[in-house]
Amino acid sequence: MQPAQQPVEHPGENSSSAEGDAHRLRNGVVWTAALGVMFLAIGFAVPDLRDVLARVADAHGGWLMLAVGLEIASCLGYVAVVRLVIRDARPRDVRRLAWAEQAFGAVVPVGGAGGLAVGAWAMRAWGFSWPRIVNRSAAIFLLTSAVNGAVMVLAGLGVWAGIGTHRAGATYGLIPASATALALGFFCVTPLLARRIGPKHGRVGSLIIQVASWVRDTAAVAFQRDWRVLGSIAYLVFDIAVLWACLRAVGASVPLLALVVGYQVGYLANLVPIPGGIGVLEGGLLGALVLYGLPAAPAAAAVVMYHAIALWVPTAAGTVSFVRLRKTVPPRGHALAPVEAEQAEARDNVARLPSGPRKLAA
Repeated sequence: MQPAQQPVEHPGENSSSAEGDAHRLRNGVVWTAALGVMFLAIGFAVPDLRDVLARVADAHGGWLMLAVGLEIASCLGYVAVVRLVIRDARPRDVRRLAWAEQAFGAVVPVGGAGGLAVGAWAMRAWGFSWPRIVNRSAAIFLLTSAVNGAVMVLAGLGVWAGIGTHRAGATYGLIPASATALALGFFCVTPLLARRIGPKHGRVGSLIIQVASWVRDTAAVAFQRDWRVLGSIAYLVFDIAVLWACLRAVGASVPLLALVVGYQVGYLANLVPIPGGIGVLEGGLLGALVLYGLPAAPAAAAVVMYHAIALWVPTAAGTVSFVRLRKTVPPRGHALAPVEAEQAEARDNVARLPSGPRKLAA
C-alpha cells in the first residue's frame, strides 16, 4: 500500500480552525444555557406559563425515558449516514465527527453551517481536497434532506386525504406536500438539465452542473447495498418519535400524520439564528401542532420537553466527541486517510461531468 499523501501545509490553517470551532461551540453552549435559564425564569413569572411547567413536572417518567432513548437512536442514525458517506478515514474518527456535527447543529446559531464547518476542518486534516470536502458535505445534506422531503410529501398527501389528522384539506396537506415535491423535483432533474448545457455557460449553468454532480453522488450513496443508508430514515423518524413520546408523557392523543407534518413545518422556525433555537423552535413547533389540531396546553408542555431532550442529548455527547476528535486530528493537516481518498476524489471529478458515465439512479 502506498504511504498516505501529505497535503500541502498551510501554517495554522487547521489549528486555527479547530480553535475557532471550539470557541463557537463553547459560546453556543453558554448562550443556550443562559437563554434556557432566562426563559425558565419567565415561565415561573407568567401564570399561564407556570401551568405549562406544572404539566412538565407531572409528565410520566417512563415516556420521558423512552423519549431520551429515541433521541439517542436518532443521533445514531446520523452517525450511520456520515459513516456511509465518509469511508476514507478511520471509522472511530468519523463517528466522533458525526457526533460533533450534531452538537454544533444543536447550539450554534445557523447550526447546520456550523456542523459543516467542523466537518470541513476534520476532513481537510484527513487529506481531503476542498472539492471533495464540499462533495461529501453536500451528499450528507442532500441524503438527509431527501428523506425529510419524501416523508413530508407522503404525510401531506395523507393529511389532505383526511388520514391520521383532525384537520384535513388542501391547506393543511396538499400545499406543503406540493411545495416539497417541487423542491425535490428540481434536484432530481438537475442531472438532465446539466446534460443540455453547452460548453459556454454562465453562473446559473455552472451552478446546475455542480448541483447535478452532488445529486448523482447522493443517489449513488443512497442506492448502495449498505444498511447504513437506513440511518437517514432513522435520523428523522426517531426524532419525530421523541416528540410523540413527549406528547404521550402529558397524556395527549396524537394523530400521527398531523404530528409528522406539524413537526416539519414547525422546524422551519429553527432557521432563525438563535443559540439552541431557544424560544424560537418552541414557538414554531407549538404553532404548527396547534394548527394541525393538537390541544395547546399539553402540546406546549410536550414541546418544551422535546426541545430539552433534542438539544442536550446531542450537545452533551457531541461536545465530548469533539474534544476527543481534536486530540486525534493532526494539528497541521497531515493526512490520516490512505491514498484511496485521492482515488475517490478522481471518481467524484468524473461524476461532475454532465456527460459522465454515471447515471442518475431512478
